[in-house]
Amino acid sequence: MCPVQDIKKLLTPIGSDSVSGSTSIALQAIDRVRRYIRRTDVHVNARLCRTIAGLLIAAQPSMGIILNLADGLGNLSYPADRKAAVQYLDRFEAAIGVNMQGIAHSVGRLLRNARLVMTYSLSSSVLAGLHEAYGQGSRFTVLVPESRPMNEGSRMMQALARSGIPVIYGTDAAALSTLASGDVDAVLIGADARLADGLVCKTGTRAIAELCRKTKTRLYGLCGTEKIVPRALIRKFVILNKPARELTTLQNKSVTVWNRYFEVVSVHLFTMIITGSD
Repeated sequence: MCPVQDIKKLLTPIGSDSVSGSTSIALQAIDRVRRYIRRTDVHVNARLCRTIAGLLIAAQPSMGIILNLADGLGNLSYPADRKAAVQYLDRFEAAIGVNMQGIAHSVGRLLRNARLVMTYSLSSSVLAGLHEAYGQGSRFTVLVPESRPMNEGSRMMQALARSGIPVIYGTDAAALSTLASGDVDAVLIGADARLADGLVCKTGTRAIAELCRKTKTRLYGLCGTEKIVPRALIRKFVILNKPARELTTLQNKSVTVWNRYFEVVSVHLFTMIITGSD
């Protein structure tokens, strides 16, 4: 098998993952690429690193962490050999861990007096922060919407329940109604990227943010520095329209299916953006 086809096959699970958060997907990508370039039958050079970088971006072009991971790999300083590539991946992975810890500590402090906390979609940063806060003695319930169309809220609910954290799990509409009532103390949103004009989050976050502003509910955006998209990479950032079959099997020329997972939410709608290096 030629290297390009080999790498495409390697990264297929990365591109097809429509449920996991961007940090989890990036860690999976690092693990897969590192194992591949450690193979003795693979000749690692700058060209191969650039090929892997391009296919990483093609797999998840809406995730800032993937754009930055790929950019660094594709622009390794000479010599771009196996050792340099592995060391780069190790450093990137370690930086993710440092930011995750920083985010978790900040969330633990901010939720000290919370009783009802809402989140949306599935985010390892949010999960780590909730674990940290609960471990520090905060006692709250987490309101978790199902997060359609892929229902990744179900995985968030299960992860929290396994940790013994109380959860209220319901439809997206029911969660919005609860938020509108003013009963929620704080909302945690994991971002997939940060652009100059806002955070890239799960579609539906803008409506949550507007309700938070109306009810004066604290809204925290969790976005590690590795998710910040620099100006040089903006042209590679794309929000794709996902398959229509995820919403309906109907095929009718009168119906246009709009299935975008992400939207840009103004930073001004957030009470605070937590990066892990705060």
